[in-house]
Amino acid sequence: MEFIAVERSGVGVYVYNPGEQPAEPVYKFPPVRTAEGCVWSTDGRLLGLEDVESGGVAVHVASEEYARLGMVQPLVGGPIRNFYFSPLGTYLVTYERHVKDKGDNVGVWETETGKLLLSFVQKQLTSMSWPPVKWTSLETHCCRMVQDGVQVMPGNMQRTGADGEPAAGGKLQASGIMAFEVAPKGAGTGPPHIAICIAESRGAPARCQIFRVDGLEKPTATKTFFNAQDVRMQWNNTGTAVLVQTTMEVDNSGKSYYGGSHLYFLRADGEESALVAAADDGPIHDIQWSPIQDEFCLLHGNMPTRMTVHDGRKGQQKVDFGTGHRNTIRWNNFGRFLMLGGHGNLVGDTDFWDKPGKKLLGSVRMECCVVCSWAPDGRHFLGATTTPRMRVDNKIELYDYCGRMLHTLRFEELLLACWRPMRRGAFEDRPPTPGRERPVESKAKGASAPVKQAYRARGSGGLAETLRREL
Repeated sequence: MEFIAVERSGVGVYVYNPGEQPAEPVYKFPPVRTAEGCVWSTDGRLLGLEDVESGGVAVHVASEEYARLGMVQPLVGGPIRNFYFSPLGTYLVTYERHVKDKGDNVGVWETETGKLLLSFVQKQLTSMSWPPVKWTSLETHCCRMVQDGVQVMPGNMQRTGADGEPAAGGKLQASGIMAFEVAPKGAGTGPPHIAICIAESRGAPARCQIFRVDGLEKPTATKTFFNAQDVRMQWNNTGTAVLVQTTMEVDNSGKSYYGGSHLYFLRADGEESALVAAADDGPIHDIQWSPIQDEFCLLHGNMPTRMTVHDGRKGQQKVDFGTGHRNTIRWNNFGRFLMLGGHGNLVGDTDFWDKPGKKLLGSVRMECCVVCSWAPDGRHFLGATTTPRMRVDNKIELYDYCGRMLHTLRFEELLLACWRPMRRGAFEDRPPTPGRERPVESKAKGASAPVKQAYRARGSGGLAETLRREL
C-alpha cells in the first residue's frame, strides 16, 4: 500500500508494509501551491499534480513508477485551481478562476491524449456547483448543470456535426435549479437516475425531483420542503435512494448559532420518502452511505450527538451506537469497520466499530486531526494534522482498525495526506481477529467523583473567613 504526503517543500509517495515503519518517500515530486493541487483517480491508477511553472496539471501513471503520461495546459492563462478525474480516469476536469472576456474557464480533457473535449464558463465555484460535470460510475452518461436545467450527454461526450455539440442525450428542463446529482448506476438493469433540487420561489416550496436519464419529461419521485438555502445530495451505491440535506444559514427558531438543517430520504421509484432528521432536534454533523450495504450512518443532534445507522429502504433507524462528541464518519471500503470521530473543533475522541457485530473495537484520542481515511485493505487508518489549520506539530499517524497507534511521521509543513486508492478486489474483507479489540477503559470501582465547590478568587477569603469565625 502507498500513501502520499503533500508538504510545502514537495510531494512524496511512501510505501507502507504492515508492521514496518515507513521510511523516506520512494517517489518525490516538485511542490504544489495548495492541497487541491494533488488528486488521485478513483482506482489509484493516475495521480494528478499541479505544475506550478506552467499553471497546468501533470498526470502520472502510478502503476508505471509514476511516469508522466502528459500535461494539461490552462485555458485562460492559469493557474488551474481545482481538478478531478472521471470515475474510470478517462477524463480530467479542470477549473480556473473566471476572468471577464477571457473565454471558457472549465475544461474536460481526455486523459490519455490531453485533447480538449468540452469547455464552458463557470463564474462561481460553490459546494453546489462543484463538481460541474458528473458521470455515472461506468461513465455511460455524463451530466452538466446549465442555467435552466441539466444537460445529459453520452459518457464519452462524442461530438457530431459542425457545431461541435455533444451527441444526442437530452436536456432536463428545470428553471431555478440549485443542484443536481447523478446516480452511480441504475436500479437493477434499468437506466440511472438524476436527482435535482429547485429553489423556493414566490412562496412555493423547494422541491427535489428524480428523473430517469431516458425519461426526462416526467419525474419518478418528488419531495417538497421549505428552508432550503443550501442543498447537498448523496446517492447510495445501488442508485435506488438519495439523501437530501437542506441547510439555512440562520436558524429562525434561535436555537442554533450555526443555522438549521433537515435530512430527507427519497427512493428513486417514489415508493418511499421520509424526514429523517429535523432542525428542531439539533444540527446534522455528518452523513455517509455505506460503500457496500444499502444503509447510511448519521450523526445528528446537539452534543453529545446521537450516532445511528439507518436502512436504505425506508430510512428507518436500525443500529444505535449511543451518544458522543462526534462529528466525522468514515466507512472502510468493505462497509465493515466504521470510524466515528470528534475532529475539527472537538478534542479528537475517536471510536472504531465493527458494524456487523455492533461491537466497539477500541477508542483513541486523535488530537488536532484535520484529515483522515481508511487504507485500501480496510484494516489500517491514517490521521493527519495539516496546515493551515494547524501551523505546528504537523504529522501523519497510522492506526490499526482497533485504534492502536502504529507509526508517526512528523513534518515541518504538511498540506495533505491520503492513501493511494486501489481497485476493488485488490484486498479481501476480513472480520476482526478474535481478542484483538482494545479493552474499554472505565473508572475504578469505589472511586468517588470530586465534590464540586464554589469558585473563590485567588487570594480572597481571608477577611471573610475571619469575620465568620468571630460570629
